[in-house]
Order: sequence, then structure tokens, then C-alpha cells
Amino acid sequence: MLPVNRLLVGALVALVVLHVLHVLRYNFVADDAFISLRYAANLLAGHGLVFNPGERVEGFTSPLWTLLLAGFGAGGFDLLAAARALGLLCSVLALPTTYWLARQCGATPRTALIAPALLACNGSLACWAASGMETALFVGLIAAAFATALAGGYWASASWTAAATLARPEGLLVLLVLGIHHKRVASRCGLLWFFVAGGPYALWLGFRRWYYGDWLPNTYYAKTGGGWAQMQRGLDYLRDYAADHEGLLLLLGLAVSALLRRPTVASGWLLFWLAIAWVGGDGLPMYRFALAPLPLFAALAAACVSFLLAFLPSGKSGVVVAAVLGGAWAYTHGSPPRIKSHYSAYQLQQQVEIPRWTEVGQWFAASAPAGASIAVAPIGAVAYYSKLEVRDMLGLTDRHMARRNRSDLGRGWAGHEKHDGQYVLSRRPTYLLLGNVDVTAKPRDPRKRPFIPYDNPHIWAREQDMFATELIFERYRPRSVQLAPGQYLNFYELKPEFRQP
Repeated sequence: MLPVNRLLVGALVALVVLHVLHVLRYNFVADDAFISLRYAANLLAGHGLVFNPGERVEGFTSPLWTLLLAGFGAGGFDLLAAARALGLLCSVLALPTTYWLARQCGATPRTALIAPALLACNGSLACWAASGMETALFVGLIAAAFATALAGGYWASASWTAAATLARPEGLLVLLVLGIHHKRVASRCGLLWFFVAGGPYALWLGFRRWYYGDWLPNTYYAKTGGGWAQMQRGLDYLRDYAADHEGLLLLLGLAVSALLRRPTVASGWLLFWLAIAWVGGDGLPMYRFALAPLPLFAALAAACVSFLLAFLPSGKSGVVVAAVLGGAWAYTHGSPPRIKSHYSAYQLQQQVEIPRWTEVGQWFAASAPAGASIAVAPIGAVAYYSKLEVRDMLGLTDRHMARRNRSDLGRGWAGHEKHDGQYVLSRRPTYLLLGNVDVTAKPRDPRKRPFIPYDNPHIWAREQDMFATELIFERYRPRSVQLAPGQYLNFYELKPEFRQP
């Protein structure tokens, strides 16, 4: 019979293999990943940390991720391949780290396996792990920060927390929760921990103010400001996540239990969820925002199972653990009604939209004249591959649009609510890619108005003000080009007489 520690190592390795296969099954690349890639590429090209050369706007949400990618790019690695590989590596390392966190929360060696099992079986984490975005990095940093804090690692937890604050804006919650934890239990002054853990973020804050002229990233202004309506949409987002994964009753029951027994981890988990509600959820598929506190939930769940098993005869504990693991696999792979919308949106992006937007960007890189510019939403792959000046019609990389005050925020598509079509037209981009980048089997009829029809009400809501005046028809002409057999890109092109010298 193998020693227990070998069995545990073998189980962890099996979970890692399961997770990697799960990630490969999804094989997802997010369009937003190309935003950070473009910032990294411009930094490497000597243009600075900018989306468009000469315009200093902080349109990315993860300084740490963007700089890491720039470092890999400087080493000669392809930026997209590096982003995907690094994300997968971070998600793999998050599994043993979450196991360690579960042990620190009081789970036995065997029941602690429930925690990494929940991560390995979670379809949303598998989807986002190799998406090219910072999601898996942030998940792993949260797990490491809380695990080292509970283990008494004063400087280690400060270092992981510092990294978390630079990985995502919500990392400041880790600083808050663990700062209070260390101040309460450590013999040394909690303010020293705050200084070490928060110092790098303070330096970035100073850099942001000097370089971009803002105290907050432009993405904050572009995506917030909806008040209660936005928070209600965020609560709906969390409700849907709960219905598709752990279940609302299980989450609430575990939260109450954990607050009494493991207040540090439980308060961190719940604060992350409140932050998700406050920002109004996410417009991208497969619950990206809800994944950040997943290691905290998983560790608490393992500790709770361990606590309950203490009341059972020891001979039955293995059967119970196996049942819990099997139930976790079955539950996280089920398809309740709500997950179909998220899963279908993921499939559309993976199979149709990302390949299409990549091809469109490559066409413009090969065909557009020097000095041309594009107005488009979404901006990721088209901007990255075209290498042209790009006008973001959603305001992520546009200071004016991001700061628009709207009375209807929180009622539309998250992250797609701020727009100003007449402002976009006033900047005279060479090309207008409307309708979410319109590619059809046959060219559109140039005589119709609008040239590109709107079947999706969300897309019409963000682009209808392009047609508030006759300006678009006066300055632009409809055009269709063939990308490949049976694929035509339809867009508006600025008439020669209106092009700026």
C-alpha cells in the first residue's frame, strides 16, 4: 500500500492533468486579451505603454499582466502564445496552492483535495485559463496570498498581495482583508505589512498620475457609474453563476458557516462578490469576474466537509470524500438553462468571432494605406493585427467617451453602454466597422440605409447614435471586400474629399 503522501501527490497530479485537458477542450481566446497584447507590443516598439501611439490612455486593467507579456515579447516569444501559456501555467499552479489553502483552513489532507478538484472541474475557469487574459494569474495570486497569510508567512503574504494589487483592481480587497488579519495576529506592526504589500501599487498609482494624468484607470470610467441599476445587474450575474455552478443555497450556507469559523477567508470571498455586484457583472461569457474568489470558496468548502466528516465513523470518510468529488464533477459539468446562453456566447466567440476579427485585422494590415484609422467595437483582435490607429467606440481606450454621464447605465450590455457616435464621426476615422464587424456570405446592398442591418438590440443600442444625423451618409460610402470565398467584410469608408491631409 502506497504511503498517504504519495497518494495525495498522485491525486493532485491527476487533478492537474484533468484541468489541462479541460482547458484544452475549451481552447478559448478572448478578444479583450488583444488589448493588453497591443499595449505590450507598442511598449516593445518604443511607443510607450499606449494603445495608439501618441495617446496616453490606460485602457488595460492589469499592469502586471501587460508588463509580464512585454517581458516575454522582449525575450523573443510570440505575445499571444506567451499569454496563453502563462495563463495555463498560472491555473495549474493554482491547484496545489488551493490545496495548501484548504489545509490552512483546517481541512484534512484527504478532504483538502476537494478544493483543487473544484477548480479542476470548473468549466468557467477552464475556459478563461488560456484565454490570454490575466484571470488565472489573479486567481493564483489570491490563493497564494491567503494561504501564506494563514500559514504565518508575513513577508510572503505581503509579496503575493502586492502582486495581486497590480494584477487586477480588485486586488486592493486582498490588501484590505489580509492587512486587517496581520494587524490582529502578528507581533509586528500591521502598518509595516501594509507598506510592503501596498508599496508597489502606490508606485503604480504615482506612475499612472504622471503618465496618464488620472488617478483611476480609464476602464473604471468606461464601465462604472450606473448606481443601483448596475448593482442589480451584477447581482443577477452572480445569481446566474450560482445557478450554473455551486448553487445559491450552498454558497449562502457555506458563507454563514465560514464567517463563524474562518472569518478572514470568508470575508475576502464575500467582498469579492460584492465588488462584482458593484461593477455590474461582465459582458463576456463564462463568468470571468466570478472566478477570482473561487480558491477561497473551494478551500472553505473543503474545510466544511472536513468538519462534518469529524462526526462520521472513520471508515466511511473515504466514501463520503469520493461522493463529494464525484458530485462536484457532475454539478460543475451540468448544463442548467442559464448556462446555455453563456456557453453559446463562448462558442460563438471561439468558433466564429475571434477567427473572423483576426482575419479582418490582417486584411487591413495588408490593404489599408499608411495613416489610415479604424473605428470599431470590439477593438481587440482587429486593432492588434491591423496595427492601425483604432478608435474604440466603447470608450475603453478613449478618455472622452469613458467619462460620459448616462442615465440608463446598468440596464444594457455590461461594458457596452457608453458611446458617442457623433463624436466618433467628428474624428473622421478612415473606416467604420459597425455591427460588431459585419462579415457575410454575400456583399451587403450599398443602397440600403443603414447599409449594415441590426438584428442584435444590444449592438443597435450602442451604435444607433451614429445615425442621429446625416453626417455618416455625407462623409462615408458603403463598401464590401472579399476576405475569402464566401466571406465579405462590409464597412463604411471615408470619402476621399473628407480625408485629412
